[in-house]
Amino acid sequence: MMIERDRSIDIIRGLGLICIILAHVNPPFFIFQVRNFDVPLMVFISGFLFGDKNQEFKSIADITSYLWKRFVRLVVPVWAFLTLFYSIQYCFPYLFKVDYTQYPHIILSSYMLMDGFGYVWIIRIFLMIAILGPLCSNFIKNKWQLLLYYVIYEIVIHYSKNLFEPTVQRYIDQFGSYSLGFLLFFMLGAQYKDYTSKTKITLFMTCMVITILGMAYTIFYLDKPFDIGALKYPPRSFYIYYAIIIFSIIFWIKPRLRNINVTILNFIGSSTIWIYLWHILFIFLINFKHWYLNWIIIIIFSMVLTYLQQRIVSKAITYFQLSDTISKQLRIIFCS
Repeated sequence: MMIERDRSIDIIRGLGLICIILAHVNPPFFIFQVRNFDVPLMVFISGFLFGDKNQEFKSIADITSYLWKRFVRLVVPVWAFLTLFYSIQYCFPYLFKVDYTQYPHIILSSYMLMDGFGYVWIIRIFLMIAILGPLCSNFIKNKWQLLLYYVIYEIVIHYSKNLFEPTVQRYIDQFGSYSLGFLLFFMLGAQYKDYTSKTKITLFMTCMVITILGMAYTIFYLDKPFDIGALKYPPRSFYIYYAIIIFSIIFWIKPRLRNINVTILNFIGSSTIWIYLWHILFIFLINFKHWYLNWIIIIIFSMVLTYLQQRIVSKAITYFQLSDTISKQLRIIFCS
């Protein structure tokens, strides 16, 4: 029996994706702050789906199979895109302000999902979460254990700043602190369906009150802008609280989203990886005066290219009469 795809998840994923792209076109400060829930939302959804499947690992083979699937779905598409991106840069360097093919360390860094030229770090986060999430779900099984994890995490982050020389600290942050911070959203998502209405309301209200008080203190007492994004690397305090507020609202209206059947929204939500990857190319190629024009055009171009790519892959599978196994892998890599 085939399970019907949850359209509400596609819509929520689509919202997260367009907000991530929005951050890359330099919108005004207020709008930039409002969309700060985007990456946490995508991680939260991953946890929500993981928890919804009640996935269990009974052997090492189960774990390695799971990790291989995540690697193929997350990393291989990025490597394919980067190869094409650098090829385009090499052939048409005049289209770009910076020719990254002249900097081998940046190329290597991007393939390693490190800093590179930016933008691919989010894939590293998802990969690390794919590794840590299932492992930690065996130890963090309820809201109190998750709360304890959060408190310990905030204390460790606070007291571990600048303990090492800069190069070492950078690797610790990127593969350790950032991943452990976003893991909080994954675990919250995995548990969320099991929370009672009272627990969800309490979580929402607590985060709302703390965030409002923090915003008031920052703006009126410190006379500074309330910059949520400044707390993103690694995720901490108000960045986490604000994201949870938005999760609570979105998942409160989630049942109503199930009834929305708009093809373009379903397409965005089911093709997030390649829409995201193609948007990286257009970020470098499109530069109009108004940020909102850049945002709209980049989204449209990325969607069109992703759609054409999926059509080409489908046609190629049919034309070459590829086996089901190969066809499935190609669709996972190029059509997700």
